[in-house]
Amino acid sequence: MLADRRVKIVATIGPSTQAEESLERAIRSGMNVARLNFSHGSHEDHLKVIQRIRKLSQKLKAPITVLQDLQGPKIRVGKFESGKIELKVGEQVTITMKSVMGRPGLIPSDFLELAQSVKPGVKILLDDGLLELKVLSVSGDEVLAEVIYGGFLKDRKGMNLPGVTLHVDCLTAKDLEDLEFGLANNVDYVALSFVRHAKDIRKLRELIEAKNPGTKICAKIEMIEAIDNLEEIVRLSDAVMVARGDLAVEVGQSRLPEIQKRIIKLCNQLNKPVITATQMLESMVENPRPTRAEITDVANAVLDGSDALMLSAESASGKYPFKCIQTMNEIIREVEQNTDRYYKISLENEFLSVAGAIAASASLSALKLDAKVIVCLSTTGRTANIISGFRPRSRIVAVTDNISALNKLELVWGIQTLLIGGYSTLEDVTSQVERMLIQYGLAKTGDKVVMTLGQPILDGAKTNNIYIFTLGGEGFERLADSEIPLRCQKESSI
Repeated sequence: MLADRRVKIVATIGPSTQAEESLERAIRSGMNVARLNFSHGSHEDHLKVIQRIRKLSQKLKAPITVLQDLQGPKIRVGKFESGKIELKVGEQVTITMKSVMGRPGLIPSDFLELAQSVKPGVKILLDDGLLELKVLSVSGDEVLAEVIYGGFLKDRKGMNLPGVTLHVDCLTAKDLEDLEFGLANNVDYVALSFVRHAKDIRKLRELIEAKNPGTKICAKIEMIEAIDNLEEIVRLSDAVMVARGDLAVEVGQSRLPEIQKRIIKLCNQLNKPVITATQMLESMVENPRPTRAEITDVANAVLDGSDALMLSAESASGKYPFKCIQTMNEIIREVEQNTDRYYKISLENEFLSVAGAIAASASLSALKLDAKVIVCLSTTGRTANIISGFRPRSRIVAVTDNISALNKLELVWGIQTLLIGGYSTLEDVTSQVERMLIQYGLAKTGDKVVMTLGQPILDGAKTNNIYIFTLGGEGFERLADSEIPLRCQKESSI
């Protein structure tokens, strides 16, 4: 069942998946997080997707994280008269900041400060580095450049200036409008593009706190400056994305693997969920099967310690979006059979919070007692998040009557989320947990369960207790798939 998979799957929603029936197929295929890319689509389109996801999540009893990905100060070329132009090696082209249609020899750009930011000799990379220009001269608001590596350049492709410090704000006017929309419609995470400094995260946090304080921040690491300020950025964020597209262009493709591993390792150490993204199953945009290299890439991202893996064009506009999700699910599940990946429990660290100490104790207790399940009763999900960082072999189940908290936890490694009814005593909780674990097939009678909770329960106390019990429930049996949450059902081909 899908609940057995630990690493989560982020699927970008687009033309291939935005219809209600397609979204349901994506969820049934294994999507945990729906990424809305605000570089494309209107607010009206995104609102429909959010509403459909919330409706389907309730219907299928499958919490879903909605991740709003802001465009950020992405530099792009403009549009061309015929939709594209061909750049030939050795050809000289003019890049203009004027609002004109492009044509052979003339490339419009939306970066008004381009002429002030570059000088002769600077490299300009286009379309994720597939095309390369070298600046020859700058005159007014035009830049003359030579084509070093040519090819076809299509409308609105990206432009990168590696090594050039850009004097742009991390949040554009468009981003601020999009952010207001996202917060008004209760997205779970906001991904900030082109983060460079800790102050970028602080600025976004201030805006979120003023409008919708429960919304979390995902920092996208794709700039050289972000690598220089990595630890501070990670500490201030709620989650991190290794955005390998622009990152590879910025740092150079040969440095990317080492930097990816460094980011993931730091996130694991600081207990911050980390997403590995970009071109993970790129060939499946057009083909029904991945390449061997892509299979290995997905597997290595799991072995590195990723909390989640992301599909971009594969699920947004590809021919086989559901097959992609299923393929990623299969690869992850196979890698997770290796038990050496679990139990990262250290007794050397000092814990700065009660929740941290309780989480470590629960993980260690589950290991020593061979408990099959760790249950976290929580209204915020903080303790469950900390337990996830210890990578226990035991199943982690977060339970609460707050669906918003469950939605946010779908991004985090290993956590399965279950909605329970109201409760006021420990007996209320354990009776519901016992019934659900057995009826949903997550555990069986006689299994030990370690539960973290806050006492007194009625006062809504923060986590301060561990309660260990053995499942009874002899009167319960596993329910039919039609009666239980989607992720506890037997998997079937979609």
